[in-house]
Amino acid sequence: MLLLEFFGISVYARVRTECHAPRTHRVGTALRRGIIMKKAEFYREAQPTSRGPLEGLVVLEACTTYAGPVAAAELADLGAEVIKCELPVTGDVCRLFGPRVPNAPAQDASAPFLSINRNKKAITLNFHLPRGQEIFRQLARRADVILQNFRPGALDKWHIGYEDIRALKPDIVYVSISCLGQWGPLSAKVGYDTDAQAMGGIMSITGQADGPPTKTGHASIDYLTGVKAAQAALAALVRRLRTGEGQHIDIAMVDCALSVTEGGVMQAAMSGEVWQRKGNRHPASAPCNSFLCQDGYVMLAVAHDKQWASLCRIIGRDEFASDPRTATVAARKANEDLVEQLVAEWVNQRTRHEVVTALNAASIAVSPVLDFGDIIREPHFREREIVCEVEHATVGTLTHYGVAPKFAKTPARVRSAAPVLGQHNAEIYGSWLGYDAATLAELAKAEVI
Repeated sequence: MLLLEFFGISVYARVRTECHAPRTHRVGTALRRGIIMKKAEFYREAQPTSRGPLEGLVVLEACTTYAGPVAAAELADLGAEVIKCELPVTGDVCRLFGPRVPNAPAQDASAPFLSINRNKKAITLNFHLPRGQEIFRQLARRADVILQNFRPGALDKWHIGYEDIRALKPDIVYVSISCLGQWGPLSAKVGYDTDAQAMGGIMSITGQADGPPTKTGHASIDYLTGVKAAQAALAALVRRLRTGEGQHIDIAMVDCALSVTEGGVMQAAMSGEVWQRKGNRHPASAPCNSFLCQDGYVMLAVAHDKQWASLCRIIGRDEFASDPRTATVAARKANEDLVEQLVAEWVNQRTRHEVVTALNAASIAVSPVLDFGDIIREPHFREREIVCEVEHATVGTLTHYGVAPKFAKTPARVRSAAPVLGQHNAEIYGSWLGYDAATLAELAKAEVI
């Protein structure tokens, strides 16, 4: 066992030692034994020029704000070539959102826009004009996937909906994202992430028990919807490989919210019990809560009786391992205030370092609650490139969250910063449609691009 440092906190872990087994067996044996792998070993077969496993896939994005651009970013991060279409002059409305990057040009200062539009190319195109619609249809012939998140029916009205594109490219995978879906009694309703959290059960179970319904701190359902949309597009592409057929995919944000509410729907339908807000507490076990140390909070969760017995020993309260009020999961949940008092009395007198080091050594799940200032300084996140830097054309060096999945042979990474408005007009219109500079100037004058 080796003592490692995580945010200044000691963590016990096994590390790789010399192994004399044949090379082909080392990794599997090591993982079965719980030995930590080295980064260089994981990437030993990596292709140095890889863009990611989706290299060669072409995606046409007709999206604004969050959910649609997140879906496109998921595919772009994995290596797809994503062409983002924005309105001339104004661009994606997300360019106006805060928080803002200091000293950056107005259209390039939005931290949310910069975060969810990395790894993309950008063109300007006015869907409202017939010429712009015709250009979109021409571009669509080159795409494997189209992503759009306009109101249901909007792109049909502009003659660039699924049936219009399917007539030109029968194998297109066309993903439509909206708040409540392309069909259904409420499909015409306007909605954002907040609406999806409100209608999808998330707000009803988030917040303190005696407080109001609360949304998550970030646009969680926008991001979840983006991930689900990318997942669905890839599933349709796998089917296309087998059948040669494309298809239309309908992604509703509220559907996505409901899909991650665990047993909430079943519990209400089968037992009549409606899931209630409990703050950081778990619905069925205890202790599970945040606890204040001398220098900040930790989040601690005990899942079973063996862990509880270990915790009782560490905090010097062995008698509560067998006390009828706390000996079982059900008993601890029934006496949650007592359980939390026992834990808090011990935790309050110690630093996060002391608490995490002592409890992790006994295989008890506890971690420091990190803010983003902590996160950008944590070496573990830097090594895994989930915090990384990239150069932007007008802003300079940007610090990003990186690509979550790690691919041993085809690494995916943040290859380029979010584009400036219309940055790739000449490249895409020139190479895809053969437009020269004079044609582009004429289209710009007509406010088509």
